[in-house]
Amino acid sequence: MTTPLAIDLAATPFSRRGSYFAISDVDGLHLRTVRGDARHREILRLDLGGTPTADVRPGLLRLTRAATGVDVALAGTGRAYVRVTAGTLALDFQIRDQYDVLVPESTEAWRYVDSGANRNYRLRLTEGTAVLDSAWDGVRNTRARISVTGPALLVIDEYGSSVPPDGLGDSIDTVASEAAADFALWLHRHGSSQDDGIAAFVTWAAMVPAGGFLQRESMLMSKNRMTNVWSWDHCFNAMALWHDPAAAADQLLTLFDHQDEHGCLPDYVNDAGLERNFVKPPIHGWTIGWLMDRDGLPGHVIDALYTPLARWTDWWFAHRVYGGDGIPSYNHGNDSGWDNATVFATGVPVQSPDLLAFLALQMHTLARIADRLGRTAEAARWRERASATVRIMSAHFWTGDRFTARHTVSGAPIVSDSLITLMPLVLGELLPRPQFEACVRRLVDGGYVTAHGLATEPPHSPFYVSDGYWRGPVWAPTTMLIIDGLHRGGHADLADDITRRFLATCATAGMAENFDALTGAGLRDLSMTWTASVYLILAGADPVAAATSAAAATPTAVR
Repeated sequence: MTTPLAIDLAATPFSRRGSYFAISDVDGLHLRTVRGDARHREILRLDLGGTPTADVRPGLLRLTRAATGVDVALAGTGRAYVRVTAGTLALDFQIRDQYDVLVPESTEAWRYVDSGANRNYRLRLTEGTAVLDSAWDGVRNTRARISVTGPALLVIDEYGSSVPPDGLGDSIDTVASEAAADFALWLHRHGSSQDDGIAAFVTWAAMVPAGGFLQRESMLMSKNRMTNVWSWDHCFNAMALWHDPAAAADQLLTLFDHQDEHGCLPDYVNDAGLERNFVKPPIHGWTIGWLMDRDGLPGHVIDALYTPLARWTDWWFAHRVYGGDGIPSYNHGNDSGWDNATVFATGVPVQSPDLLAFLALQMHTLARIADRLGRTAEAARWRERASATVRIMSAHFWTGDRFTARHTVSGAPIVSDSLITLMPLVLGELLPRPQFEACVRRLVDGGYVTAHGLATEPPHSPFYVSDGYWRGPVWAPTTMLIIDGLHRGGHADLADDITRRFLATCATAGMAENFDALTGAGLRDLSMTWTASVYLILAGADPVAAATSAAAATPTAVR
């Protein structure tokens, strides 16, 4: 794709596959780093003398204001080419730390020790002229600005070793063309007929290469502020890449690479480290099963996942069961992925029905893999265990007309209308039919289905907050999970209606972290890959869902 993308840099950063650089409008245009160990991300402010017009294409960003023109292209993991075609571009170093310092090598080369960001940079002027204006207070630079007058070319390198990169590599035009060609292939493989390129660009541009703690090419959640790979977000990104099974496998395995000796997956990982204070819900079995249905994973990867997936399943029962009832708990809302949902409003730990639903689905996937491996007895045990898990879920959390969460220690039911209490719908046909139908009625009649998708707290709830994170807004992952469960449970018409609402919201508001349930406005991080991935999944032609819709549709009134 060589035509411009309708991208607002205040929402969606300009970046490319393989780069840890991004350009975003964060109180002005900034060249930023998305490295995991960066203590702050803004490196240089690009000043064209006012707000520029941005022409964003895969591989090339063109900025214009009055008589000033600037082109930016990215190469490798940390190189930026900045070409001033006319006028003057001022680069303001974002000095924040007491040890930040700009070191002139000559009148055409500078090193920037960005101590506050824990990174180092080298700038080289290969064409044109530049003027440095800086101040020193005896310990550090208090300000530094380089004004570059065109025609000129500046090469900026990020480096972590003691020696900065040398050489100039390809020309800026060659770099931009190569990136555009790579995106075109990505769009052809992973895009959809409804995608105008934005969703595909968000996913493509968020890819970073193997290195550090990332053992394979991985898709960050965002190159805005959510610059990690979280242990349920990555599942949706893997699903969006199902047309390329090897790529889908990499996204799935990037967290399993860090499974600990007890079987637990980390909360998140990035190139510089990982987090183990929290976990995320075990939707990995659901994901693997979904990909298996579409031949979206290589066979050897499916087989190799059997033991890690079993260990992840068993971990919940071995290390998160605190009483004699055998039911695992969430230690915090973060563990559920629903950080501040109202089921956690009165304290933790919490037992929530969604957790057993996910674990039951995980057991069914383990049974399928065991069948592949010829382990028929193990397959039978997993299926029986899955059925028993659903029975326990129903006995413990079903109150006669709905599911409810419970306080782990007291066993007392938690008063909450959070959508999380409807997540057993993800079981589809595996949920007892009376409970499934009652949940569908509650979903429809309870005010969860808004014009823009599924509200995580119904708008009539006294705890609803329009920008309340998991207390109201519409989210992509929960939408996808429930849509899939509705399809498999025989309510394809309702699933398709919710799909249309959510796709229309994304098409209007972009690939935001979440959306106002009543207005559809994008909220928080405005360029999230799991939103883009869910959009691509739902907008694409899905033969499995289509077959389900044709065979099992049950009319449902939607208000």
